[in-house]
Amino acid sequence: MDNFLNKLDKKYLKVCLYASITVLITVGLILLLISSGSFWAKLWELFSAVLKPIIIGGIICYLFLPIVEGLERIFNRKKRHKWARPLSVLLTFLIVLAVIGLILTLIAVAIYKNIESVNIESIKNIFFTLQQDYASIWKFIVQQLESQGVSSSNISHIVSLFTNAVGSFFSGLLFGVIFSIYFLLDSSHLSGYWTRAFRLIFGSKAEDRLELFLSDADNAFSGYIRGQFTDALIVGVLITIVLSIVGVPYAVVVGIFAGLGNLIPYLGPVVGYLSLVVVCLPSGAYNKMILGIIIFALVMFIDGNIINPKLLSDNVEVHPLLVVAALIGGGALGGIAGMLIAVPCAALIKLQFERYLQKMAEKRKDEGVEEDNTSEEPVTEDELTNSDDNENEED
Repeated sequence: MDNFLNKLDKKYLKVCLYASITVLITVGLILLLISSGSFWAKLWELFSAVLKPIIIGGIICYLFLPIVEGLERIFNRKKRHKWARPLSVLLTFLIVLAVIGLILTLIAVAIYKNIESVNIESIKNIFFTLQQDYASIWKFIVQQLESQGVSSSNISHIVSLFTNAVGSFFSGLLFGVIFSIYFLLDSSHLSGYWTRAFRLIFGSKAEDRLELFLSDADNAFSGYIRGQFTDALIVGVLITIVLSIVGVPYAVVVGIFAGLGNLIPYLGPVVGYLSLVVVCLPSGAYNKMILGIIIFALVMFIDGNIINPKLLSDNVEVHPLLVVAALIGGGALGGIAGMLIAVPCAALIKLQFERYLQKMAEKRKDEGVEEDNTSEEPVTEDELTNSDDNENEED
């Protein structure tokens, strides 16, 4: 037995022992995950509930940070003030709220003007009729859905899920705004803290690579945002001017909606057409509505095929064909959300691929230089003769 133990390779025995322990721990963790599925589901639900407002707050902070820093530079132009940052954050949110309030005011004015041209009494009669026949209407809807295989319990479950989703969205947005305020107020300290923690854990080289990647991502996403806002501004102003020339009512409101809708790829035409119908249909301006639809089609065709791809390719430095391909792929994978981030992600991937190619080219170039330095040149006959003469002289 002692001879057998002495013949064993202790190095490989140690490796086998470590591998066995690793397998046992892995199997144990898998069994634990399977047996306590409800616990991990609750833990993931808690984690996602906390993570969602943090992500929303980070996005708001990223969008508002250039405005905040610009205002802070104005306030600190002559002397650095402690109140510059909080005041900049406050003014930024006030500016955003003012823009939203202005847009809502224009919408309210357009709706109010249109309501004046509609028979209010007929709307009231329709409303009271629907209110009286609510039970019968709901019963009819339930019967139609049940005939299609959708039970009433499923309907109530769908309604409950929709209500919960709406409530979760607004609560996440509220807490996201709160997180964004803290991020904007203390962005420099938070950035310095996590940069130092990352450097201590992973090392300075990993920190340099991460900073380079984050810089590339910032250039890609900020360029995309600039391109989209510029495109939305061009479309909104162009729609407003052309519709005002042809006499479409509330052309400014329609232009605002078209520009805002154009921030999301392929959604601008839908929002523009709907807003055009809303402002023209109640007043009976059918000729103006048809003319406006034709104008919309022309403007959106020019924007979708020339202006938007050109702006995005100039700002995120990708070819227009890659922009179109990224939008198609992002829409197929993630819908509207996928289309929103498809172009900057494509630009970031393209930039990383180019950096990889550049690194490989530099590596091959360095290898070629080393080979030239270490290569031996053939010795000529004259050099051999001179060396023999030198040896004879020494002798």
